[in-house]
Amino acid sequence: MKKLILILIPFLLIYSCKTVKTEKDYLIKAYITGYFDGEVVLNKVRNGKLIPIDSLHMKKSKFKFKHVKINTPEMFWFVIDKGNLIIQFFADPHDMQINADFNNQGKLEVQGSKTHAEYVSFLENNSIYENKQLKINEQKDLAYRNNDTSLLKSLDSVSNSIVTEQIEFAEKYAFENNKSYVSLYLTLSNLSDYLKLSELEKIYNNFGDTLKTSPYYLELKDFIRTKKNVRIGKQSPDFSLPDSSGTSVSLSSLQDKYVLLAFSASWNGYSRKDNKNMNKLYKKFQEKDFEIYQVFAENDIRQWKNVIKTDDLNWITTSDLKGLDSEILQLYGIRKLPYYFLLDKKGIIMSSGDDLNEILSEIDTLVEN
Repeated sequence: MKKLILILIPFLLIYSCKTVKTEKDYLIKAYITGYFDGEVVLNKVRNGKLIPIDSLHMKKSKFKFKHVKINTPEMFWFVIDKGNLIIQFFADPHDMQINADFNNQGKLEVQGSKTHAEYVSFLENNSIYENKQLKINEQKDLAYRNNDTSLLKSLDSVSNSIVTEQIEFAEKYAFENNKSYVSLYLTLSNLSDYLKLSELEKIYNNFGDTLKTSPYYLELKDFIRTKKNVRIGKQSPDFSLPDSSGTSVSLSSLQDKYVLLAFSASWNGYSRKDNKNMNKLYKKFQEKDFEIYQVFAENDIRQWKNVIKTDDLNWITTSDLKGLDSEILQLYGIRKLPYYFLLDKKGIIMSSGDDLNEILSEIDTLVEN
């Protein structure tokens, strides 16, 4: 089971220039034990991206942001000295005091936010599954060193079962706590990438009216709309991207063939592993009515071309070199990598998901017949 990739890409800083405190402006003070001074950027997330909203210089372990706009509870991040220390906390529309310890980064006190207290309570209950996974990973490391493939396979199965339990726990929490901003945040940031569309809609439609002004609710609404546009039975949205030689290739130009549309990245270990399996598939079916159209979430063209050569990728490989900011990833609702769509000869979506093996078996059946 692949973990959700949370995308954290800072944008340009937006400095507050307000001098008069309004009823929706709040004070956030902080004291960081063990960290004397440094540059602090206050961030929030929009559409999976970390957005800086204010910055200052910390002195003598203390700092305060005086005019922070908070309309509804949401998650904030202090990013100190470009990531040397990152503090994540749920902010309420109140003045707050944050106490943290640089030498014990699991220690965090947030005064003035009931929502953060609820979030911590959820994490404590969720830690049961995290601890189970840690024990399984320790056993997997030992089995890997001993080249015990049978045990590794068994442990993978146990690990997947734990992940399933963890998702079911979060799903139950989100549905039962339908007036909770924590539930809304968890649904958007975690569950939305693992639940079936029908299950996600069920939670979304169950949320109370008080949550509907939250930016998280609006993002979830947009995400569901996007997923509806790329569900099974829908025409795949067309687009064109340049390949590694600079030649633009449209997805629609491949109609009359079965197409595996693969979203990958050179820096993603799961993608690199799946490249090997796609290579076997392509060698088997490249002379038949089948093609692979691979979209790379890249920023570095040299790194991208190096992976094409190293992994021996002889199919269509494209990128707009915008990395995770690519409009094509947004068009298809891609928030974790790798991810796959299988298209029929008319460009209709037949299946999709992050498990390449499931899609490979379907391709075998289709192309062979």
